Amino acid sequence: MLTPEPLDHDADSLTPIPPQIHHWVRAVVIFGFLSFVTSVTLLFLLIYRLIQWQIKSKRTNQFVILIFNLVWADIQQSLAFVLNIEWLRMDSVNIASPICWAQGWFVSTGDLASGVWCFTIGLHTFASVILNYRLPPRYFFLTVAMLWIFIYGMSAIPALLYGKNLYVRAGTWCWIHHNLNDLRLWTHYFWIFLFEFGNVIIYAVIYAMLLQRIRSGYYTAMEAERVKAISNLMVVYPIVYVICTLPLASARMASMSGHPPSLARLCLAGAMITSNGWLDVLLYTLTRRIMVFSDEPPADDNGLDTFSAFWAESPRRFGAATTIEAVGCPSSAREKQKPKRTRAGRGLVTLPAKSESSDDLCGSKDIKLVTTTHVTSEPAQPADYLEMEAEARRKRPRTPVGRWSEESGNLKEFQLERIPD
Repeated sequence: MLTPEPLDHDADSLTPIPPQIHHWVRAVVIFGFLSFVTSVTLLFLLIYRLIQWQIKSKRTNQFVILIFNLVWADIQQSLAFVLNIEWLRMDSVNIASPICWAQGWFVSTGDLASGVWCFTIGLHTFASVILNYRLPPRYFFLTVAMLWIFIYGMSAIPALLYGKNLYVRAGTWCWIHHNLNDLRLWTHYFWIFLFEFGNVIIYAVIYAMLLQRIRSGYYTAMEAERVKAISNLMVVYPIVYVICTLPLASARMASMSGHPPSLARLCLAGAMITSNGWLDVLLYTLTRRIMVFSDEPPADDNGLDTFSAFWAESPRRFGAATTIEAVGCPSSAREKQKPKRTRAGRGLVTLPAKSESSDDLCGSKDIKLVTTTHVTSEPAQPADYLEMEAEARRKRPRTPVGRWSEESGNLKEFQLERIPD
């Protein structure tokens, strides 16, 4: 096992923490705790949904599995920065404490895992929305397992080489010794930058291809309006990830080039990267809530149908337009008989105005009335599925006893009908 170079001032324990840095460290802890609580809450919700779907339908959804893995990565990342509360309590960053090694490990695995799963979700979105392709279940779960092997394998390489001497103070928390620049770069930051640029490229391609399809008439007018809102929505995903991760990655790269950042800048960057968790929870529960809150597992062949642009106006979901008009009338009669338009519910009805005599309609004894009904069919929207599921829940028996009593009552009624007089 290798031994890193002797500790210097930047890697040794910090006692006490400078007073002007305390509020920066508190900010890191607050945002880390917020991400930890929201991510754990969503994780338990997803576990409940996955078990419920497996019992009811014997199937799951690939995208939900990917969100589950992203949330688990965010929990590890947020836990790393929540551990700063120990340094606040002790008023020092003690590299001899077991907390230091645990914090360094969670930083390595959490940051890398968050990048891996954000990038994987981008690839899955591209495959499902643009190519209409999904991996078979066996290969999908094999890919998930291989990605976790990659994440923990990359984090384990430095730990296997340097053991308990690997993680020392790196600012106001613990991470890899600053003299081990090659390990920092090739087991961590190279992949972070790769996933950042990969996310930007993937969503840029999706955005460009969706706009090209809109211009080429690939979608109907109603679909094109919704797809345009969704394409604008997808821009948010890479922006959130890059904004959260780039400050700390660039600060560490500057440190490797001989320009170490200040402790305040490191704390600000730490607060931003640990915000990945609560921002991911907020983003995915708002924009793809049908995937998270559905009582039935959404079908894997749904592409754009799983997105919901919350700022866009929801289209009219139900209703019909009916036009009733009289034809064959003289022009003078039509001038007298101007239709008036009235709204009934969600439909639009056009009826002729009343007259005192039916003879005034056309000026003759024969009246020809033509009814034209326009029926428009459109794909169900996520809100439709939610409403149908809510209606189905209302119609279900509330308890097994209620279902049994209802069935028993029907059976008794059936038996009474069969009793002869």
